[in-house]
Amino acid sequence: MGDMTVEAAVAATPATRDRYVDLVRVGSLLGVVLGHFAMAAVVLDHATGTVEVANVLETAAWTRPLTLAFQVMPLFFVVGGFAHATSWRSLRARGGGYADFVHARIGRLLLPTAVFVGVWLVLGAAVELLWPDSPATAPLLQISGQLLWFIGIYLIAAAFAPALLAAHDRWGGWTLAVLVGAAVAVDALRLAAGLDGVKWLNFAFVWLAIHQLGFFYADGVAERVGPRRLGGTMLGLGTASLAALVAWGPYGWSMVSYDGEPLSNLAPPTVALLAFACAQAGLALLLREPARRLLERRRVWTLVVAGGAVAMTAFLWHFTALVAVHAGLWGVGVDLAGDPTAAPFWWAKLAMLPAFLALVAVLVLAWRRFDRPPGRTDLAGPSAWRACVAGLSVACAIVGMLGFAVVGFRGVTTGYVGHVAVLPMNVWAAAGLTAAAIALSRLAVAAPARRR
Repeated sequence: MGDMTVEAAVAATPATRDRYVDLVRVGSLLGVVLGHFAMAAVVLDHATGTVEVANVLETAAWTRPLTLAFQVMPLFFVVGGFAHATSWRSLRARGGGYADFVHARIGRLLLPTAVFVGVWLVLGAAVELLWPDSPATAPLLQISGQLLWFIGIYLIAAAFAPALLAAHDRWGGWTLAVLVGAAVAVDALRLAAGLDGVKWLNFAFVWLAIHQLGFFYADGVAERVGPRRLGGTMLGLGTASLAALVAWGPYGWSMVSYDGEPLSNLAPPTVALLAFACAQAGLALLLREPARRLLERRRVWTLVVAGGAVAMTAFLWHFTALVAVHAGLWGVGVDLAGDPTAAPFWWAKLAMLPAFLALVAVLVLAWRRFDRPPGRTDLAGPSAWRACVAGLSVACAIVGMLGFAVVGFRGVTTGYVGHVAVLPMNVWAAAGLTAAAIALSRLAVAAPARRR
């Protein structure tokens, strides 16, 4: 929205805007925020000086099927496909090129992320210097950056969006079929042939296939087929496929990863996640018409617009709020058992929720100014060398974000090294790649020097 107020944005909403897409986007990120809060199982024991961070899915098996309701990332990728298709087509119609597209994506995602990274580099250094021997220091700092995996994977979808949209426009459903077939082949090679190393390819194939669904939505397939008919078909097909994969295959019901699971459906993603995404997108289509009627109400639409204006900020900083809540409890001497199989754990969660949401709100107010960088009116246009620089920019961004997902902010002063696939990575390399991505995206659209 730039400098436009929420009220002005509401008043300026064109009649042709698909408000439901905005609702799904905001709802997806809100689901992530609440889901991370619910899944955190933290032990605070002052008697032994113990601070442990775990996941409720590890010990409370009954919570794992609930991830079918709370795992909303596939919806965000579907909505992302819609947004990338409409923005790329609009950009091309105005004379823009790939560099302009990448610059807009990098600015939208990486500039607020760079602020987050800068703050946490300072916090990480302070924590490591003040509490170097605390058993909580390393896991706390490592988990604080793990949420950036989403930005890295989403940038893969953004980077390939123009090419895959061109393939979609030319070959239609065959492009989606190839991506789905590739995902199936990777799982088969991994699980049946024992070629475990190929599993990382499904970070691309599965998420790109889900992202491709947004292209069909942008083309109006729901209007041509009918949202109820299409949604019901997708829900039934996806549910049946997922049930079959779980019943007769090695897959589980959990759509969120946790330590100790036999096979993760998320890291890396599997065909089970792909089936789940199909069902989830179908359910979203079935809910579209009643939701659209609700979104015609000015108050409801205002809430969605306001949420969309700060969604990225809330996503980036909610982990910080979660850490701050537990740090505050530790500071005032409160113990937490961290046992999700016992009722007191959930009563404590409920008691902490208002403080957590209040801290998220405070952090959003503090950092929201970086959520939407000012847009550009001039376009660099199509250019081979600009496209190459833009491609290098987004490659740096992807590796940098995945680097933070692996090492978090651990090792600011100690030099801790993790691995992104086989690539060694530390926090400073990830930060350098992020800075390089921003600089290269600007270089890609910079005006050429004038000859004298």
